[in-house]
Amino acid sequence: MTKDEVAQLVALVAERLMAAEGRAWLPTPTRPEPPGGPTPGALPAWSGAAQSLSDVAPIRRAKGVIRHRPEYPQLVVAARQAAAARGPSPLPAGSSAGVEREATRVARREVKIGVSNRHLHVSPQDFEALFGKGKVPSVQRTISQPGQFAAGETVHVVGPKGRLDGVRIVGPARGATQLELSPSDCRALGIEAPVRMSGKLESSGGGVMLEGPAGKVTLHKGVIVAQRHLHVAPGDARALGVADGDKAAVEGGPAGRRALLHDVIVRLGPGHATELHLDLDEAHALGVKTGDVALIVARARASGAGKRRPLLTERAVAQMAARGETVSPHGPWLITPAAKDRAKALGIWKDEG
Repeated sequence: MTKDEVAQLVALVAERLMAAEGRAWLPTPTRPEPPGGPTPGALPAWSGAAQSLSDVAPIRRAKGVIRHRPEYPQLVVAARQAAAARGPSPLPAGSSAGVEREATRVARREVKIGVSNRHLHVSPQDFEALFGKGKVPSVQRTISQPGQFAAGETVHVVGPKGRLDGVRIVGPARGATQLELSPSDCRALGIEAPVRMSGKLESSGGGVMLEGPAGKVTLHKGVIVAQRHLHVAPGDARALGVADGDKAAVEGGPAGRRALLHDVIVRLGPGHATELHLDLDEAHALGVKTGDVALIVARARASGAGKRRPLLTERAVAQMAARGETVSPHGPWLITPAAKDRAKALGIWKDEG
């Protein structure tokens, strides 16, 4: 056929079609409305995201048993429960074949809180100077850390601007006298003291006098504000996911007033009982007391200096949501944009600014 003949044939077909339909051209397809009216919170029936995946996208588990993905409304409910720490994440995790739900059920990393008031660790020489020759600390009651006790003896601490009465001695005696105060105690005395770990007295503060019934001792060093720390017994380290020297981030406080504490030093060893130690100022700011529970939400390895931070992916975020943990941009990781979006969608993104 020539081009003219083809054109004539097309014109003829078009003329017959218009005559048969009684209109200008073929009807325009219309999108059907979902039957029964829209469901609140559900996508329209014609949306691809609302289509059931139970037949077209099965997930093969490790044993080869086909388990279908949940319907869209159930998936939304499961995601919200995971974000609220009331259930596992509905997202696939683990290997490419997927993992069983039980694999994501990890024990919450909870630790009890011990609030530490101002106290004094004293050397044998200074104790004799304060309480008399040949005297040793008497045991009033044992405390949580193995081998330590609150002594029956107390001292007065005198500073340039004030004094603190009845400061308890904690035994047994130590090689060097160490006075542990809170920042508000330091302001009351009119002194400055650095934040240090217990026993690390290099460049520590001084300028206070200890008064006992038998004498006085002037401290030129040994006054510190104790670094917040977490004592961990060896048997608890694996469950808590920490090692000696790690820095952890801990969340605690009553509902509606929860807060996050950074730079919690982990102290692990046979001489420790698992307990988070805070001073009175920290406890008041957090709204907690001795016996309350805090949650470890992140940790940075002590050996991680100079090493690359781990990459936090969507899969890891889903697992953290299942454990009831939160994700912070200041954590010990590099977070991908997709993982950040996933954390926000699950409601576990915590940006402390």
